Amino acid sequence: MAATQGSRDVANATHDLYRQYGKQIYAYCLHQLRSREEAEDAVQTTFLNAFRGLQRGTTTRFEQAWLYKIARNVCIARRSSSGRRLRLETPNDFEILQETVPGDARTDAVELMGLEEALERMPENQRRAILLREWQGLSYREIAAELGLSQGAIEMLVFRARRTLAGTLREPQTPKRAQAR
Repeated sequence: MAATQGSRDVANATHDLYRQYGKQIYAYCLHQLRSREEAEDAVQTTFLNAFRGLQRGTTTRFEQAWLYKIARNVCIARRSSSGRRLRLETPNDFEILQETVPGDARTDAVELMGLEEALERMPENQRRAILLREWQGLSYREIAAELGLSQGAIEMLVFRARRTLAGTLREPQTPKRAQAR
């Protein structure tokens, strides 16, 4: 019962911090990241990290400075990974996909055309997870940090993505001319 009360106190304290400093932290993140969506994600991560810190017993006399420091670190991490994230969030570009595949496979455009369609048909979260894992070579932990999910959730997403991709690629490809008849 005491642990529940402690968690509730930490949640209330985090909520109070958000109510008091949320707009300022958002403005800072927006200035740093130049994207509303990125700033919103950074604010969420900032206050999640603050919540975790409070759960661990972190105390500070200068709450605002502490939150800005967390936000600064979050923004730095997001900026350093944003180039990689931008490349992966647009897998529909066939030329980029071709450049990513090793040279031998690039010569066989038929295989790539099926892969592109299979990727397009996948659920968004599975596609992002499989591209981060297989094409970027990130670890499950890195993908979890990138997508804001647990490592176990990422492992399951990658497993499902592989299964979906394999099933889609096994389906017989009907030529478009035959479909029109």
